[in-house]
Amino acid sequence: MKRILLLLAFVATSVAANAQIQAGVKAGLSTANVKIQEVRNDPWQYAKAENVTGYHAGAFVRLQFGGLFLQPEAVLTSTGGKVEISSADDTMPVHVEDIKFNRLDVPLLVGYNFGNVFRVQAGPVASSLLSARREGQNIKEYMNNSDWGLQAGVGIDIGSITADVRYERINRQLTNPDQQTGMEFNNQQFIVSLGYKLLR
Repeated sequence: MKRILLLLAFVATSVAANAQIQAGVKAGLSTANVKIQEVRNDPWQYAKAENVTGYHAGAFVRLQFGGLFLQPEAVLTSTGGKVEISSADDTMPVHVEDIKFNRLDVPLLVGYNFGNVFRVQAGPVASSLLSARREGQNIKEYMNNSDWGLQAGVGIDIGSITADVRYERINRQLTNPDQQTGMEFNNQQFIVSLGYKLLR
């Protein structure tokens, strides 16, 4: 993850000399869910239950080249979902568990700005896991610390105010060597954020 962050910083520095630079802070809410798939050696059945509300806060830099722009960000994110769990033979009652992730996400978005008002953008997200809990129990030690995901969305800019609506998807593997089990957590979010440009 450190190498990825250094590479992103190098790319941003290299192109900044020829770009119009904007920078600011942002925060917002999300509706998120978790789908468990690729389950290995586990007697339980998993189904997506309901969405949970997440939140995020961070900073962004936008390097504008005419209509095109490159936008790296650093965002602290709290997300997760609810998962419905039942036994394969239906002998145990169905119950719902909360899954929560805290992450440092570093999106690197490429987009196009229409008239300096309306934007479309998409790109990869480098995600570093800060904490992971399932029904209050720590599961971070069984999960990948770093993963990649994708973001895509639209935004508008009015003066110093910037707003975005995005879709994000990040998959993470869980492997428990003690129980010889494993699964993949598919975490999806619809994100709404509001920002303020400190530099424009």
